[in-house]
Amino acid sequence: MSHYFGLVTMQESDKNTDLSSGASTPPDMPRIVVVGGINMDLVVRTQAMPAPGQTVTGHSFSTIPGGRGANQAVAAARCDAEVNLIGRIGSDDFGNRLVLGLRACGVNTSPILVSEAVSTGASIIIVDENGDNAVCNTPGANVLLSTEDIDDLAEIISQADVVLIQLEIPQETAVYALQVAQRHNVPVILNPAPAPEDISPVFFEADIIVANQDETSRLSGEPAHDVHAAKMAGSALLARGARVVIVTLGRRGALALTPEQMHHTPPFSTKVVDITGVGDTFCGAFAAAYARDKDIYHATRFAAAAGALACGKFGAQPSMPRLCAIQKLLQRSC
Repeated sequence: MSHYFGLVTMQESDKNTDLSSGASTPPDMPRIVVVGGINMDLVVRTQAMPAPGQTVTGHSFSTIPGGRGANQAVAAARCDAEVNLIGRIGSDDFGNRLVLGLRACGVNTSPILVSEAVSTGASIIIVDENGDNAVCNTPGANVLLSTEDIDDLAEIISQADVVLIQLEIPQETAVYALQVAQRHNVPVILNPAPAPEDISPVFFEADIIVANQDETSRLSGEPAHDVHAAKMAGSALLARGARVVIVTLGRRGALALTPEQMHHTPPFSTKVVDITGVGDTFCGAFAAAYARDKDIYHATRFAAAAGALACGKFGAQPSMPRLCAIQKLLQRSC
């Protein structure tokens, strides 16, 4: 049994626009639909990562909104995009808190479904003093998002400028969301995270694939540890049918590849406090920038700046920068 959170549990805030209602959107505000996971992150900060069988003492604990779909939706909304999030939560306190947080960030939550007697997804995250992390994810209600749910929300997808999909939901559902978007001629950005052992070949029909080094390596079977290796691995994904591949390289920046050319975006110099959610920040910011002008290389640089800023604060969604901060960093780096 399930229901739509926004339609049953509480009223949607007036500041958020429901695409299905036909309400108008400012012409410069891109419409993005995110289809993906919604989690609560349980974060422990400690001096060093525990080794197998070792117990270490953490010096702080926080519950922070997360999930790749929710994170990317917030990142896009912070870039002044109108964002609808399609996903599932459980009928528990975590689910209620997550939806309230998403609304406060300007994300339209009316397409979010609630699964009864199922927990909301959760991630256990350990962050060390260097800002590196280790994550254990429990999917909960995320695995119940179905193709029928996508059918019910197809009108919202059809009105988007861009659809952004990740893989914390069932592959079958993600594939179907991609196909629904394609039927309505809506560009699809796929973030294949977490990268599965056996990925559906349909995903290579996405307009743009955005993957980090590990995901690119797993999907291509080639190492992607530096710019040159990432070029080879990204080219292997293009050979499998991908139209555009963006490889995020952390401290080495990002690489955009098409069958015709390659462009390397150098990294932005910022202090690293916590890398949790940096990849999601990149994806959400990329989607917002690409939806505005369909310029792959500008969107890659814009997203790299957003990701760099996200490194400077603790937590995933709390660290995601607003449009004005990204624009200032880009101007300083010209």
